[in-house]
Amino acid sequence: MNICLISNIYPPYHRGGAEQVVVKTVEGLLEAGHRVVLITATPGQEEIEQKEGLTIHRIHPKNIFFYTNAHEHGFISRLLWHVIDIFNIGVSKQVKKILQEEQPDVVHTHNLMGLSFLIPKTIRRLGLRHIHTVHDVQLVEPSGIIFKEKENSWRYTGLPTKLYTALLKHLMGSPDVVISPSQFLKNFYSSRGFFQDSSFVIVRNPVTVSIPEVNDKTIGETVHFLYIGQIEKHKGIFVLMDAFGMLSEKDVALHIVGSGSELEAIRKQAADDNRIEVHGRVTREQLPGLFSTMSVSVVPSLCYENSPTVIFESLAFGVPVIASDIEGVAELIVEGENGRTFEAGNAKALSDALSWCASHTSDIESMSKKTDQSLVGLSKEEYIGALVGEYTTR
Repeated sequence: MNICLISNIYPPYHRGGAEQVVVKTVEGLLEAGHRVVLITATPGQEEIEQKEGLTIHRIHPKNIFFYTNAHEHGFISRLLWHVIDIFNIGVSKQVKKILQEEQPDVVHTHNLMGLSFLIPKTIRRLGLRHIHTVHDVQLVEPSGIIFKEKENSWRYTGLPTKLYTALLKHLMGSPDVVISPSQFLKNFYSSRGFFQDSSFVIVRNPVTVSIPEVNDKTIGETVHFLYIGQIEKHKGIFVLMDAFGMLSEKDVALHIVGSGSELEAIRKQAADDNRIEVHGRVTREQLPGLFSTMSVSVVPSLCYENSPTVIFESLAFGVPVIASDIEGVAELIVEGENGRTFEAGNAKALSDALSWCASHTSDIESMSKKTDQSLVGLSKEEYIGALVGEYTTR
């Protein structure tokens, strides 16, 4: 098949798990013998990259700033950026031209913010089969962040949000198939009237790192806790720091991995506790070695999450997960089997969970032996098989 993927960002530009899912999709489709065309944005010069079986069209959206630089700008600039982004006619025309030249059998869109929300309409007008994967709540909340327990506030239910939701619902229309990695996100969009004429299916995200054939984890004298993710307030990193600071145990360590606007603040706070190591960003190739030395992963998000890849990655390496009880996260945790949950934003509850881990290492080892990514995720081959099934079903 000739398959076109459209994603707002793609390595070397990346921000989170959604981009890693696209990377694995490209790899898997190529390995399965399909031809792949990828359309993505670039902050630099536009170019076309040709590789064996893969053509990458990097286009430069004309806007105030590049998508990943939004945090550097104020409210007015971001508001104007969003208006231009939604109706970016230039990008939609470029995409139309590429699709006409490449003649794909199917178009699979991912996150479109930073490109143009006119793209689904372009695909419909060309009569192409359209598959869309939802990765977050950006079609309802532009920032992609809805804080747990504040979902009924004016910020998320007021007139501006209602108008934005109605507009995006109209522009996205109803692709032939909409894929959600979680039951939560499927319910989230269905309850708001999105994709009414689409076939809406759940396909779990693939594991995005190479995993060992055997997980036989033994916890030594020190229990190592791992946080991997964006170093941002909404990810609950400061709640984790406060919770870890409450621990009286000395034989524990916290490893912080990732980058973000709060990285230096975290480094400063960690300087007072020699049990904390801030690694910063690490490469994908370094993750297997990192996971192999960890006892427990911590996912302390304060906002709605879809299906965090870090949970799949952790479970793939036999690392149980302590996670906040947020919809898309909690549905991946089987209490006592592959991890535990705690009340989102409650530092004391998180600290109690961490303390329990430190004093119940035999239970953690038992969880490690039970933990299997098949509980929640798919291998790359299984994931690609599920996608191709949706690509070809009429």
